[in-house]
Amino acid sequence: MRADGGSIVDQAIAWHIRLTDAQDGEWTDFIAWLEADPAHASAYDKIEMQDRLISTARFPEPVAVPVIANDNIRPGWWWIAGGTVAAAALVTALIPSLISSRASPYEVATRPGQHQNIALGDGTTVEVSGGTLLRLDRLDPRTAALERGEATFDVRHDNAHPFAIAVGTLTIRDLGTVFNVSREGGRVSVAVSRGSVVFQPGREALVLKAGEMLTADERTGHVSQGRISPDAVGGWRKGTLIFDGQSLEQVAAKLNRLYAANLTIEGSLSAQPFTGMVRFTGAADRDVPHLAALIGAKWRRDRNRWILSSGTSAPR
Repeated sequence: MRADGGSIVDQAIAWHIRLTDAQDGEWTDFIAWLEADPAHASAYDKIEMQDRLISTARFPEPVAVPVIANDNIRPGWWWIAGGTVAAAALVTALIPSLISSRASPYEVATRPGQHQNIALGDGTTVEVSGGTLLRLDRLDPRTAALERGEATFDVRHDNAHPFAIAVGTLTIRDLGTVFNVSREGGRVSVAVSRGSVVFQPGREALVLKAGEMLTADERTGHVSQGRISPDAVGGWRKGTLIFDGQSLEQVAAKLNRLYAANLTIEGSLSAQPFTGMVRFTGAADRDVPHLAALIGAKWRRDRNRWILSSGTSAPR
């Protein structure tokens, strides 16, 4: 397993060390290295995993073992070697408990329509939207897992300890950034307002800079990239939502999550795609008729439930 500049493993180790303080240009070189050979990404993933395990392990202090003099054998050295093997086995057996003992996980769960601001111990702030489940760790403020919903992160930069977010099977690594992440129905979206992030480091390793976004389908693995105004990132905080071909059923689901709108789309209208930027007030009696007018639909109200269907409503 050789390549120019040493073995692939050697190169992976070198990149792992180099990326702790990498600039944008170096990330571009790293991506080129990953794409040059599938073995590069595999080697890098293994090095990164081993580094995480080593960082969490706590090795025992060395114990002095007396050496018994003998003309033919030196059992003291045998004992030392045996002790080393035993210690290694012990550490291997204890790694799961060592890792768990260093974690103090907790959840932030919001109801539909509820927003919450969180300040992490490292100086990072997170704005959490309605209907969101975010997993955090009190002992490791540089990691997060977004199970569902949406959040905007304002991350304090730390070259030695990049902020990492798990979104289902996908990973986002921050490079000192303000960015928005959402996960809805197997669709993951990332948009950057300031700085840059790496999507799937060690794999696709796509770098997104300010004004760039991507959408990934967790089921198919398809990724599409696009542009967005930096000021529009995390627009849900100000009532501005951008849709790009989502079905009206998905649009309604987002409104229900963000504003507890209790909106239902009837019949074939639910599959109709919608593209555009819409401003919402959070007041359903204003927002639902406005959306109906935009898409040429009919709306009605059944107590606390709002219903959109094909056709046009009469003016109010």
